[in-house]
Amino acid sequence: MNTDKKILRSISNGVENGSYHRRVVKRLFEEVDNSPLIAFRIIFGLLLFYHILNALLNGSVYKTFIEPPFTFNFIGFDFLQPLPGPGMYYYFGLMALLALMISLGAWYRVSISLFTILWAGRYLMQKSDYNNHYYLVLLVCSLMIFMPANRYFSLDAERKPAIKKLSCPRWVNWLFISQVAVIYFYAAISKLYADWFSGKFISIQFSRLSTQPIAGMLYGQRWFQLLVCYGGFFFDLLIVPLLLWRKTRPYAFVLGVMFHLFNSYTFKIGIFPYLSIAVLLFFANPEKVRRFFFKNKPPFVDTDLKSIPIPARRRMVIYGISIYLLIQVILPMRSWFFPGNVLWTEEGSRMSWKMMLRSKSGKIHFKVIDPVSQKTWNIEPSKVFKPSHVMWLAISPDIIWQYAQRIKKEFAARGFSQVEVYAIDSVSLNRGSYRPLVNPAINLAAEKWYPFRHSDWIMPYTKNE
Repeated sequence: MNTDKKILRSISNGVENGSYHRRVVKRLFEEVDNSPLIAFRIIFGLLLFYHILNALLNGSVYKTFIEPPFTFNFIGFDFLQPLPGPGMYYYFGLMALLALMISLGAWYRVSISLFTILWAGRYLMQKSDYNNHYYLVLLVCSLMIFMPANRYFSLDAERKPAIKKLSCPRWVNWLFISQVAVIYFYAAISKLYADWFSGKFISIQFSRLSTQPIAGMLYGQRWFQLLVCYGGFFFDLLIVPLLLWRKTRPYAFVLGVMFHLFNSYTFKIGIFPYLSIAVLLFFANPEKVRRFFFKNKPPFVDTDLKSIPIPARRRMVIYGISIYLLIQVILPMRSWFFPGNVLWTEEGSRMSWKMMLRSKSGKIHFKVIDPVSQKTWNIEPSKVFKPSHVMWLAISPDIIWQYAQRIKKEFAARGFSQVEVYAIDSVSLNRGSYRPLVNPAINLAAEKWYPFRHSDWIMPYTKNE
């Protein structure tokens, strides 16, 4: 036995030592206590179950997917429309069941994969319900497919004791930490604009609480609003470094919990604050996580005998992680290459972590002209959709374009194949003056959508207008 250990140790040293790159690779594949991953799986599944059950009970499934005559899917996913009849209730019911299975670690790989597919469908089929938090859930689900999250405290480990394990590779924790770092970095960078640091946007967000007799004593104070503005920026910018530094980690962990609980109370943003708190587990000392969540779990003992993955598998993991993180770093940058104020044009804003940055309101109608018969029609979206959906339509250029294309198709089906469609809207950004978002002189029926090119029919935003 001792001879075998010496042989494996010599192989490990020979393969991994000799360069900084190899030392990093060795570090990535070291085994560490898997308690953070297991605890996160349980909490993540329960949060998903709560979110879906709440959506079923509070009527948001009906309002978002069933009540509208159609949904505004992501462009290119026109085939994704809500199921007819009670189909969406069954859809969400299945997701709720899968979420419980994820938490319990029951047929984990199947349940997390199916849930991810269903969540992706839910995410892509309705943009007028877009939320950065839904995108984060999609990313976390996608990562969890590849995680060995059912190796302990799971029904799978009870059914198949052979898969039971006390550890996981270190890259599992580092991958989640890297994802969190990307999110907070772009959240901080996105706050670098005047309406954030002046406190204007926060004062708008606090307007509801500012009028309450008790909460208003704090939320209505100018100094508190500025504290939240600057505190929010520096929190996003510094929280990851503070969590990574061992000396500041305990304080940063407490600060992170307080920050997200404050956001939960103030902004009513569902499970996102609690998901953000759960992700902090990957920064924590695994031994402390084990003692807190799994008191009966045997401690993981590092014997300094590292398992050496097959080189091909190891390269596949490294390439996969590298490509994923490269996409996560590059994707939010695309908004920088569009001209104008992204909070106005919305170009490149989705999936770029521009969270809680602007307040927009507006109204819109469409003018349809048939050049052949010289007939004219006015289309009022408010007669088709509820106010919340009309608001999304009014403030989102891509949704405006989509609706114009739908109007074009509907009139073509009625025998008017050459209609022109014009959008007449009026939009306010952060309670500024109302102005056109879309050029009312442009025939949107003749325009094409280019996801990586600026749409000239979007009116520029000039703050001093």
